[in-house]
Amino acid sequence: MKAKLTKVLSLGLVVIMALSLMTGCSTSSSGKGTKTQDGNKVLFSYDGTDVTLKEAWLYAKMLSAQYEQTYSSYYGSDFWSMSMGKDDDGNDQTFEEYVKKQVISQMKQNIILIKKADKYDCKLTHSEKQQCSDSALSYYQDKTGKKKECGATREDVEKIYEDSTLASKVQKKIESKEKVTVTDDEARKSTIYRVVFATTKTGDNGQTTEMSKKEKKAVKAKAEKALKEIQSGKKTIKKVAKEQNYSNTDESYAAGESEEGEAFEKVMKSMKDGDIADKVLECDNGYVIAKLVAYTDKEETASNKKTLKEQKQSEAFQKKYDNWTKKLEKKWDYNKDVDQKLWAQVSLKSADSTATETSTETTAASSEASTTEASSEATTAAKSK
Repeated sequence: MKAKLTKVLSLGLVVIMALSLMTGCSTSSSGKGTKTQDGNKVLFSYDGTDVTLKEAWLYAKMLSAQYEQTYSSYYGSDFWSMSMGKDDDGNDQTFEEYVKKQVISQMKQNIILIKKADKYDCKLTHSEKQQCSDSALSYYQDKTGKKKECGATREDVEKIYEDSTLASKVQKKIESKEKVTVTDDEARKSTIYRVVFATTKTGDNGQTTEMSKKEKKAVKAKAEKALKEIQSGKKTIKKVAKEQNYSNTDESYAAGESEEGEAFEKVMKSMKDGDIADKVLECDNGYVIAKLVAYTDKEETASNKKTLKEQKQSEAFQKKYDNWTKKLEKKWDYNKDVDQKLWAQVSLKSADSTATETSTETTAASSEASTTEASSEATTAAKSK
């Protein structure tokens, strides 16, 4: 779970925030719906700028709504409670805690970038201001919006939109000025067509296990027979894939990224476009018959080159940003500089998630009161979760 979510998060919180801001995301049930009278209190200060609870509240709720839409269908309504491993201080943290820390980090970054706006000749256009105003009005008027929880005004909502849009604009301007190079070898993506004869099996309980040596031998013989039929012209590789009910046939990968492993990539590299490997290849997923469609897939390579360039520009920006904030960060402590009592009022969990957790806790408590055995089972279930 942690690996998958971290990979997505690594794309940049600012990107997700930009999406949520421009779409409003005001129809999500994200957040418990609790209210506070502390909206105007200062949550934290950074580089001489105060950030109130209501500003961070709005920012967090807009972002959490985007996450709800993105992840709840995959991980369930209680994904906010799932573990994200250890934080920088070595403490266990949930996904909700992780995201709340990222919200603070992003708001700190916005403060710095907005102060750099004049230096990089960035300001919002009339069209951008209008879009922010329209989105803010839509969010503010929507009955499911979160502005009433923290006492935010329409102007507060609009400020969040404008600040985030301007900060994003400055960041993009800085990144666009970073001179980075991506070589053809770095960007190259190869495309293959393969059929995998699996060496695992799924039991009645749904668990996947490795086949025995005897079973694997039979699978290999089947794959070798199919390859001979392809080589003799009796069958095409596509027909073999259809007979095997194998649909995951196409793969495009950069060096070191193929699902079949580096040894497999080495074989593909030695072949010519359009060739089929002259032997069945043993890979982690099973025995493979593979065709090299294109060692250098022009379209995939061009797309990857653009992605890698943007990634390097983003890394260059981060390095520059870290230099700007080096002195500030030496004195910064998330646990001390953010008013944790105020911040604790913000919950990113949806109403459904809260209800599910309450129901689970009630059931576990009831079971514990009934018998020691039931208590043990509830505890085990809680730990596994």
